[in-house]
Amino acid sequence: MLDHSRTSLPTLFSPVDRDQLLQRICVRAPYFALQDLRLFDHTFMAEATAESRATAEQGPMQASEISRHAAICGLCAVALDFDDDDRRYYLAQDATYTGFANDAPYGTTVSFSATVLERNKRQAIAEITITSGGHDLAHLRVTYTILSEASFRRLFRSKYDPEFSVLHYDRMPEPPTGVFSTEGDTGVLTLPEVPREACAGHFENFPAMPVAVLMGQLGVVASRHYNAPYRVAAATMSALDFCWAGETARFEVTPTVPGTYACTATASGSMVSEMTLHLTVP
Repeated sequence: MLDHSRTSLPTLFSPVDRDQLLQRICVRAPYFALQDLRLFDHTFMAEATAESRATAEQGPMQASEISRHAAICGLCAVALDFDDDDRRYYLAQDATYTGFANDAPYGTTVSFSATVLERNKRQAIAEITITSGGHDLAHLRVTYTILSEASFRRLFRSKYDPEFSVLHYDRMPEPPTGVFSTEGDTGVLTLPEVPREACAGHFENFPAMPVAVLMGQLGVVASRHYNAPYRVAAATMSALDFCWAGETARFEVTPTVPGTYACTATASGSMVSEMTLHLTVP
């Protein structure tokens, strides 16, 4: 059972010091690209604009990038709920995404508001509301597994890479393209080797592809099947493991009913993520 108790947070609008916040969390630039960080009561708030190139997906920001910023907002809210400055690793375990039609042009500023619903030392649930142009854009609920820095480094010590720097990019590189193929109704994207730049800013010295990038790769495959302008109406995701730089990755997308896709991601032959994705016309 998660602990519903809360530490004391400011009850009035309060700017959040970026450097102090980064001391508490496990992501860095360029993956962390939130601006205008602030607290209002128990809600962490921030803004971001689209960095990825525009695609057939409609709206001010693609769902994978929305999910990236929203998940980071959620973990920031959790980190600020602790009464110490220890760095912890917040691993997104499950997420539910609901998207709404929004006519704001691509590149319009997107606003995020994250609230901690439940938390204990090992797990937390955050709810994130996303708006743009004064209207709803999406809603996420994310469950995180929480690890101390020592626990994370011990658990993934075989993945430690002292040469991997998270600070050499001013923005997230475009996702790797890979090789497309089909197997019956299933669309497949294969990456012979996950590039290090796809992991930029995720974990310092531990080059793991972020879950949001995995979601983006699966979305690319689904959009090729959909073959029309679309928006993401809903998605549910479960992360089972990480996909590390240097591994072979495979993304499979199979249509189930019109507009709905069963998606899986594997790394070196092992399942790392599952997702159900529902696309609809704008």
